[in-house]
Amino acid sequence: MTETRSPRPPRVLPDHLTEGFLKLGLSDGDSVVMHASLSSMGLVDGGAAMVLHRLLKVIGKSGTLLMPTFTSKARHASTHDYYTKAGCWCQGNENRHVPFIPELQPDAELGEIAFRLCSWPASRRSGHPAFSFVATGKSSDELVREYSLTDPLQPLKIFLKQAPLILTIGAELDSVFAIHLAEENRVPSKFLKERALTVTSKGLRWVEVVAAGCSKGYPKLAGRVQLKDVHEVDMGLAKARLYSMKEIVAGADQLLGEDPLALNCGRPGCLSCVSFA
Repeated sequence: MTETRSPRPPRVLPDHLTEGFLKLGLSDGDSVVMHASLSSMGLVDGGAAMVLHRLLKVIGKSGTLLMPTFTSKARHASTHDYYTKAGCWCQGNENRHVPFIPELQPDAELGEIAFRLCSWPASRRSGHPAFSFVATGKSSDELVREYSLTDPLQPLKIFLKQAPLILTIGAELDSVFAIHLAEENRVPSKFLKERALTVTSKGLRWVEVVAAGCSKGYPKLAGRVQLKDVHEVDMGLAKARLYSMKEIVAGADQLLGEDPLALNCGRPGCLSCVSFA
């Protein structure tokens, strides 16, 4: 009996990465926020490090790369588990939380590329105990030097002044944290109070933070708003897309101004969206 083998995923060579980034329209000096899934691409020669190496080579020393590196294990909230169940994952045992330190690995769903950027030469990670960002390049210090416990969007607000681009690889719009900028303006009640565990000179300490709400409805934006400045290429098995952050935020802001519930996820059990419906 002949054994049927599953086809091997295509190899994504380093030059394929560079070619893809250039076809998207990236160039020297660009400011980029990236949301990427390495596993979605297939077999990438050089892994996460090669993706970063080739991207940073395209945007050059005058460019800037920013990625979210959030840490849910440092957070204690009443609406975890994608906001579908009241109660924190620690089930009342707060000592199960891991205090935030810059070396702490980001949430698993943020992926290997964000994790690798945290240890990239000359990269800098903010000290926000729940919603940290990591950056490298020309504006990295400006983006992550300071942070606000009450404003998880602070680095994006600073970056927005530079007409940044949003790069997604194997990720949809529900991964694009910048859309929360529009929700903050139009539906500020979706921002929730939580607590995060951090390390201070006096030991472990819980601090109050403000967190953004559910983003599972964000893919609706593409069907409701015409995004003109979007470029797309295949990168291995994944779709890579390049957006204008200003266009995405402006489109979401206009949509939410007309219908504040437009980007709710629609799941009956979502505590975040249902409570504001």
